[in-house]
Parts: sequence; C-alpha cells; structure tokens
Amino acid sequence: MIVITLTKCPLALRGDLTKWLQEINTGVYIGNVSARVREKLWDRICREVKGGSATMVYSAQNEQHLDFRVHNTIWAPIDYDGIKLMMRPNLKYAQKLHMTSANYSKASKYAKCNKIALSKNRSRRGAYVVVDLETTGLHSTQDEIIEFAALKVIDGQEVDVLDEFVSTTHPLTQAISNLTGITNEKLKKQGVKLPKALETFQDFIEELPIVSHNNEFDASFLQAACNICNQDYLENQWIDTLSISKSKLNGLSNYKLKTIADFLNIQFSNPHHALDDCRATNEIFLKLIEN
Repeated sequence: MIVITLTKCPLALRGDLTKWLQEINTGVYIGNVSARVREKLWDRICREVKGGSATMVYSAQNEQHLDFRVHNTIWAPIDYDGIKLMMRPNLKYAQKLHMTSANYSKASKYAKCNKIALSKNRSRRGAYVVVDLETTGLHSTQDEIIEFAALKVIDGQEVDVLDEFVSTTHPLTQAISNLTGITNEKLKKQGVKLPKALETFQDFIEELPIVSHNNEFDASFLQAACNICNQDYLENQWIDTLSISKSKLNGLSNYKLKTIADFLNIQFSNPHHALDDCRATNEIFLKLIEN
C-alpha cells in the first residue's frame, strides 16, 4: 500500500501518477505498487514537483509497518530508536514562510519531538557529525552546493574533518565570494563534481546523527543533491541547534549562529566559513545539552 499527497504540483505530474495510482482527492493518490515502481515514482515526483511539496507513506517491514518520505516541506522526519516520527515546524517559522495551516494549535508536538531527538542524542553523545554547507544562494531548487564541511565528534572531541569544495555550473557572484571566502579560482583548482563530493560526504558521515544549525536549509540542499545524483536520501537522525536555541535561550534579537555564539561566550570570528561554522555549531550544541 502506498499513499502520496502533493501540493502545488504541475498538472502533467498528476496525470502521470494516475497511470499507477488512483487519485481519490485532489493531490491524494493511493494504490499498490512494487518497491521498484514506488522508488521510480518518488524519484520522478522529486524531479518534477518543482516548487510544490510531496509526502509519501508506504508499507514497510519494520515495527511500525510503515515508512514515509517528504520533499520540499518544513515538516521533517526524525528517527527515535528505529521509530520514525514527523517533527512539526513551529508556528512562527511556518508564518515566516507563509505556510500557516490548520492543526498548528498542536505545535507543542514539535517541541516534544525536539526533546525526543535531544534526549536521544544525549544518550548517544559519544559519536555524531556536525555539518555545514556553503551554497550559491538560499534556494535549493535553483542554487548549488559549493562546499561540504563536517566534523566527526566523539565524547565532545573533534576526531576527524571533512572539507570538500564542489565545482559549479555557473560562476560565483562576488557577493557569495565575499561572504564565504570561496572564489571561482579555488573551485576550479580544488572543486570536484557533485556526485563525487556527495559520495565522499556520505561516506564520512556514515549513519551517525547529524548536528547542524537550521537543518531545514542543509537538508533541503542535500535532498536536491541526492535527486540530481540519483542517490538515496540520507536517513540519519538530525539535531537542529537553531530549534534547541529557540527553546532554551530567551531574549535574543535573532538566532543567527554568531548571535548565539556571542551570547554563550563562544569565540567565532569567521561566520559563513564552513569549517568555522561547524566548530561554532559544535560548541553551541555542547553548551545547550549541558543545560
């Protein structure tokens, strides 16, 4: 059994899905297909849905007897000891993206999921990776990753580092070079093709929990990269220091990485430089889980 829901999707995609599934309401599809067909359908949806969003729920051989995937949505799947939960976005973030809808009166479930994720990581604090991406812009559907950075941390100590530059299809703007310190010359000399960079990144992070600041941003670009490279999306657990900071630190003018670092007396002199961002994020995370 498979159920797919689409919002703001092209009419052509809806027509293609009816070849395999029954549309029981606008944008809602249900049916029985093989795992191979299911994966092909999902790949096509992720390629063709453009600015819309998609959710897929399907039967699986696990404790819940189901699994689910999302694309271009501010709801985020999280893993809790082998059980998948859907983490709801907080209301203010949804309003900022003009995505308010019914049922947000139960936004407390989002905080609950954050606490579950945090408590799980507290018990697995021994090993995780801190991730930061530099990109050519803010939109995963049209901008590109230009740098993968990650720290592997065991018992609070940095034990390994990944810093991989990615060649792009278009030259960087001066604004991006000024912000990130990455130049077109650097990408020409050190950049590798996206499929190779993504493979190196996935090998580095393994199945460890991922800590990042504003994981919606990083996750959306990683999802887009996986789609481009025809690779499976990551199933790692995500921990978001932005969400945790908002729940624990009151009275800040904003929750940018530099603002939080200054508030917690963490030295951080190079914002938007990927490895420096990773190290600041790790120090912030360690302080937040101790309180």
